[in-house]
Amino acid sequence: MNGGIKMAPSLIIEIIIGILIAIVVYELIHRSIVQRATRMVRRSAQDDTDVAVKAAIRRLVNDDVLTEAESQISSIATVADVWGRGVMAFEYTLPVGMDAKHRLRALELAFNDALASFGTDHDLKGINDGPAFVVSDIWVYEGRLHVDVAYLTNESTVEYLKDLKKLNDPAVR
Repeated sequence: MNGGIKMAPSLIIEIIIGILIAIVVYELIHRSIVQRATRMVRRSAQDDTDVAVKAAIRRLVNDDVLTEAESQISSIATVADVWGRGVMAFEYTLPVGMDAKHRLRALELAFNDALASFGTDHDLKGINDGPAFVVSDIWVYEGRLHVDVAYLTNESTVEYLKDLKKLNDPAVR
């Protein structure tokens, strides 16, 4: 006589199915919690970045870098949906004059300077004690200035900037 427990094959199948259902339910709940937390963090970072960008734009108008008409943000989008979870970068779109393409570098420098001033004024520091906000990309498309601003609060965003630098500067590769 064999002292082991003998189970019917149908009971084994039911146990396996039960375990698989439990794993699927756990994964769905876990994913939902993580996504909710990520959305909350991203929303907070976007709110902070919106305030910084609006202050920077106000400064650029006061310094006659942008006109009042060019200072109106027409849309804001998150860059994280393209680059992945954890990237705190946001795209701002503004109307610009015809000469914007010729002054992109100057606009980028002015934006970075204004963002750095905002960070200093509000005692905001990015990861590694660098600036909290930087322009990660700037371009003109269909008469609109697109400015991507990264909020350097985590390593994912820093890695995103390094990846962009590699894409834009072949010497870095």
